[in-house]
Amino acid sequence: MKPTSAQSLVSFGLGAALSRIALVALVAISAVLGACGGSADAPPPPEGPPQCTPFSITTQPSDASVTAGQGATFTVVAAGTAPLTYQWQRNGIDIAGATSATYTLAATALADSGALFHANVNNACSDGPSRTRDATLTITSSGPVLTLSPQPVNTSVVAGSQASFTVGGTCSSGTLAIQWQRGTGSGASLTFADITAATAATYSFAAVLADSGAQFRAVLNCSSQSSTPSSAATLTVTPPGGVVLGLLNVLGLRDQADIPALAGIDQDPGGSFTFLTLHRVKRLSADLTTITPVAGMESGAADGPAASAAFNRPLGLTQDAAGNIYVADTGNHTIRRIAADGTVSTLAGLAGTSGAADGTGSAARFLSPGAIALGPDGDLYVADSANSLVRRVTTAGVVTTYAGSTRGFADGAPATTAKFDTPAGIAVAANGDVLVADQMNRRIRRVLRNGNVAGAVETLAGDGTVSAASPDGIGTAAVIVNPLGIVVRGNTLTVLDFYGLVRQIDLTTKAVTTLTGSRSLGDGYADGTSTTARLSQGYITGTPAGGFIASDGSGLRLIGTAGDVRTVGPGAVGRTPTGVGTLAQEPFGLVYSPLIATTNSLTVDPAGRVVVADGSEVRRIDATGVVTPVAGLSGAGGFVVDGTGSEAQFKDLGISIASAPSGVLYVGNDFCVRRIGTDNVVTTLAGSKTTSGGVDGNATTARFDRILGLAVGPTGDVFAADTANNAVRRIDAAGNVTTYAGVIGQSARVDGPIATARFISPTMVAFAPDGSLYVSDGNTVRKIAADGSSVTTRFTATGSTKIVAMAVDAAGTLYYDDLTGLWMLTAGATTSTLLIPSNRTGNVLGASPQLYWMPQSIAVLGPNQLVIISAGQLLVATLP
Repeated sequence: MKPTSAQSLVSFGLGAALSRIALVALVAISAVLGACGGSADAPPPPEGPPQCTPFSITTQPSDASVTAGQGATFTVVAAGTAPLTYQWQRNGIDIAGATSATYTLAATALADSGALFHANVNNACSDGPSRTRDATLTITSSGPVLTLSPQPVNTSVVAGSQASFTVGGTCSSGTLAIQWQRGTGSGASLTFADITAATAATYSFAAVLADSGAQFRAVLNCSSQSSTPSSAATLTVTPPGGVVLGLLNVLGLRDQADIPALAGIDQDPGGSFTFLTLHRVKRLSADLTTITPVAGMESGAADGPAASAAFNRPLGLTQDAAGNIYVADTGNHTIRRIAADGTVSTLAGLAGTSGAADGTGSAARFLSPGAIALGPDGDLYVADSANSLVRRVTTAGVVTTYAGSTRGFADGAPATTAKFDTPAGIAVAANGDVLVADQMNRRIRRVLRNGNVAGAVETLAGDGTVSAASPDGIGTAAVIVNPLGIVVRGNTLTVLDFYGLVRQIDLTTKAVTTLTGSRSLGDGYADGTSTTARLSQGYITGTPAGGFIASDGSGLRLIGTAGDVRTVGPGAVGRTPTGVGTLAQEPFGLVYSPLIATTNSLTVDPAGRVVVADGSEVRRIDATGVVTPVAGLSGAGGFVVDGTGSEAQFKDLGISIASAPSGVLYVGNDFCVRRIGTDNVVTTLAGSKTTSGGVDGNATTARFDRILGLAVGPTGDVFAADTANNAVRRIDAAGNVTTYAGVIGQSARVDGPIATARFISPTMVAFAPDGSLYVSDGNTVRKIAADGSSVTTRFTATGSTKIVAMAVDAAGTLYYDDLTGLWMLTAGATTSTLLIPSNRTGNVLGASPQLYWMPQSIAVLGPNQLVIISAGQLLVATLP
């Protein structure tokens, strides 16, 4: 029965009392027994040492990873009766003296990586030692230690003189590299950017006043490791006591490679490109910036070292993975080999002796071999052009006829019964089929592979006719006129034909399509999109990015996967034989003669960059001297073509250029005014690309006749010195043209109200800060009031028949030059000051400067600074 609550409380109280009584009794009994030595039945006390506990490992050693040169520590934690003993081992071998719970390897080396460390632990209570787990040591390579000294120091120079900054550094290992940088902004917004080509311990340049306050530092590293910036040094530039004339700081330009008469080209295994130019073999670097010689000199037939070997107008080449280059030496009727070390030898044929004989080495004969390709079997296949044969050449020099018989056109089998007519291009597919650009048959032919020999010959594409339309189609429904260079990639054959069209042929379906080239514009030299680009007949190879490089009659041309074309290097003649540069590094031409008509090919944009219209290109030069292209294409100045960047073309460029506050540029280009946006898009604002005249009107209905000067007004309108029309013209943003001052076709020098004022030969125009427009008119500078109401004569130069160049600075100071030198006329003054006299021998730089004859162009670079083109040089004049 379950007790009631009252019963439970009574039971609890009674139990507690009894427990206390029992506890007291037990304590008393224990005390008596202890005093009497225990009872007769108690065990004796224990004898000998206390109880011993065997060891146990509670924490195992951990793996360690350190940088070479650092220490590495391993630790074990064990419990048990002391003393515990330890013996560390490395890869199973005792480490002398390593007898504690922790072992430290003081200085690690790369050779220590992968070593295994464990400890053997023991004590007296155990049956024997036990080992811990193996801990693995990993060593990472330590970066070289860079010691940076001395640091760049603050520098103060006089404007026009050289400013130099020096840094020093040493590497504990590796190679020291230096890259100078220039800072822009200040405080938290200060950022540094690399200075092109500034990679020496000392960086020097001609300082201008605008450089004052700029900061410079160097970033140093040891073999691309331990990259460390130096401290930044500040440049202070002070005005000179007198006029100082120096060269404008320009970086990154190199003499252009001499690459006339371009022929065969082939992509190298390493990503660069080997090509033929006249009697030489050259190589274009993978980054498309450098062209270097491989072999060859003047025309000849000499084997031997690369520099002394001679070729005779070779047209085709190919190469293997081992670095051997094989050349179809067309003029020598031979097949040549350039070994990886540059040594040239004749593989087959006999120099100067033509024929059509099979054989080995010099016993074989060719007749103007024009192309060569390496097959997957390791043999070479040659388009023996003048023999109208396809030949097979082993790398041992054994020559056999692979396909073809006599000149003509015939498909069929065996391959030696087929007929070709001047095969000029050759490629080998992965399955061994040989593809032939059968030039005079105007077809692409295929020699099918049959085991290890030639099978049947078939026509892959082309119908043998000539048509400028060159329609695409399937197989023989397409027209391919005089195909030359071909390259195969995967299942697609790419062809560059007579009309400069890049055609692609699907090797399975035989479908022919056009990747790029303009049927409407024809072949030629123009960068652009797939429908506006112009190429000429030439050779072609693939690029790692999936596009192509063509070596055509105009230069080395890069073709993107969408068919866009950009020129890498122009193939013009007369360049420096030792030059290695490509188009992006082309030096300024700035050809000067005292007899050249007035030009105004300089301006300075709102960012302080010098803009030069030079020949057929417009380029910018930033404050560090780096040159970047804006628009135009070197060597392509025969047409006026709109487009972006190098797609655009200019004719008679260098006559006039002006910059708007927005950064938009305007160029006077023969009979029209062109606009170059900040995105480098070139459009025609007003006038005709081909026809002169003197007509006001909208955009292309207007006519100009020889625009020699341009200026952008306060409202953004463009003002043109329309020299042959004896007038100053005004063009608004929409291209509407009006005559601002003077009367078209009326030559006179008359001041007065704008309606009756007349000009003889307006050449230069420049706006003053107050909005008035200065116009050079022969040896006189005229001033059109800011409101356009009247014309007055500002001054007449004495002793000169013409003012050649003119500019106005922010203070209203007018700068001009004539036959006697460079002059300055301050605002409100009536007398000019001669700044730099002229001579008839050449520019003299320094603190006692002279200019040769009449400078071509003047622009204001900054306060008390002018940039000048004189005698083919870009100069900076710093004024006191």
